Amino acid sequence: MSSPEATGRMALWAVELNDFDIQYRPRTAIKGQVVAVFIAEFTQMDAQGVEEIPHWNIYTDGSSNKQAGGAGVVLISPEEDRIECMIRLEFPTINYKAEYEALIVRLDLARTTRIENMIIHCDSQIITSQVNGSYECKNERMKKYLDKVKGRIGSLQIKFVQIPREKNECANRLAKVASAERIVVPN
Repeated sequence: MSSPEATGRMALWAVELNDFDIQYRPRTAIKGQVVAVFIAEFTQMDAQGVEEIPHWNIYTDGSSNKQAGGAGVVLISPEEDRIECMIRLEFPTINYKAEYEALIVRLDLARTTRIENMIIHCDSQIITSQVNGSYECKNERMKKYLDKVKGRIGSLQIKFVQIPREKNECANRLAKVASAERIVVPN
């Protein structure tokens, strides 16, 4: 309080309110998380009347070693049916190329099976961020892969989500098996 007049008014109010056991507490700042939660809850209430379009969940991962690479793709239908694919890349590659190859394979699988609405889960932050546009792709080789992916997306309704490696174990396992030196198939 900088002015004596305002201080005097506050003292009078304090005397008046003292009879009612009312205490003054200064207002604290509203935290950003509280605002975010409020917006999320308010938005969900508006969307309750909207029917959700069934979508496929697609998980992918890539793996590489000196001899070859591998891609693992897991497709889960809206009815929870699972399709697991492993693709061996018969050329030496590095991990991000294997990740992009897995992404291209799953988009080809989606187009072949006429899947139009999907959520693609990938544990590679760089791949999902480049496809979503939040990271700029500076490497020329990666730009070629990114262009292939964007060309295959076309009119499909796709949401790319980056997930922790632990939630991508099945696709990771398929990719590692596909890139192994020898694959032993039981009789």
